[in-house]
Amino acid sequence: MKLSSLILGCMMTMLTTLPAVSSEKPLIEVTDVDRDTVPAGTPAAFEVAFPLASQNEAVRKIGEDNFHFVPLAFIPLSETRTALVSTGANECTGAACSGMNAVHYLDHEAGEPRYPFTLRGEWLNVGAVGSVGNPAERWGWSSDISDAPVLYTEGGGGGQGLFCYYAILTELTDSGPVELARIPIEYSNASDDDNSAQINGAITAAEKGRSLTVSYKSGTETFQEIYHRAEDGRFRLDGQTRVPSC
Repeated sequence: MKLSSLILGCMMTMLTTLPAVSSEKPLIEVTDVDRDTVPAGTPAAFEVAFPLASQNEAVRKIGEDNFHFVPLAFIPLSETRTALVSTGANECTGAACSGMNAVHYLDHEAGEPRYPFTLRGEWLNVGAVGSVGNPAERWGWSSDISDAPVLYTEGGGGGQGLFCYYAILTELTDSGPVELARIPIEYSNASDDDNSAQINGAITAAEKGRSLTVSYKSGTETFQEIYHRAEDGRFRLDGQTRVPSC
């Protein structure tokens, strides 16, 4: 009886001291950018961000190009402040033309974002964008990476069977958006029959304010790359990435 109790106790000790196994599940819920659906509550905020908006769309000339902005989402910053994220499609649809993402900080009464809103700041050209006039193609946000909420945007492009996509992490600090990292997310080369010609990645773990882990899959192979926060506040990869560039 004493022996069996001793064995059981040892087994329980081993179970409680084993390290946790990290999950390959993405840390951030990333979804496609939907420019055709107007998120609830955003029209009143969008009109404050873009005073000349017409029916939830605003045309803004920036440089030599015209961008058509539509609201994407609210990201709560505090009880009385929210970030309105909008995406702008460029009228120029050439291969060298990209879209634009905008972030507006809006103050409101305590609670859920609601009218009236007061504009506190505007930032254009935030995050990742695509080619042929496209803004970000996928997006998400997380409160698990840094002290302030972090916006995830994904973009990229290519041609002739070669495509590269990347993600940009942008911290929505009190003083405005600050870029934290640029991470390769997808690589594909249709001209190569090797499994290594297709690589897909996702952020799967983070030690808040210190590091984040990106997990990749290429054919039957999986690997991880770890980014650590540097003194300048950015997350930087340890060494060189294994993901090819276009």
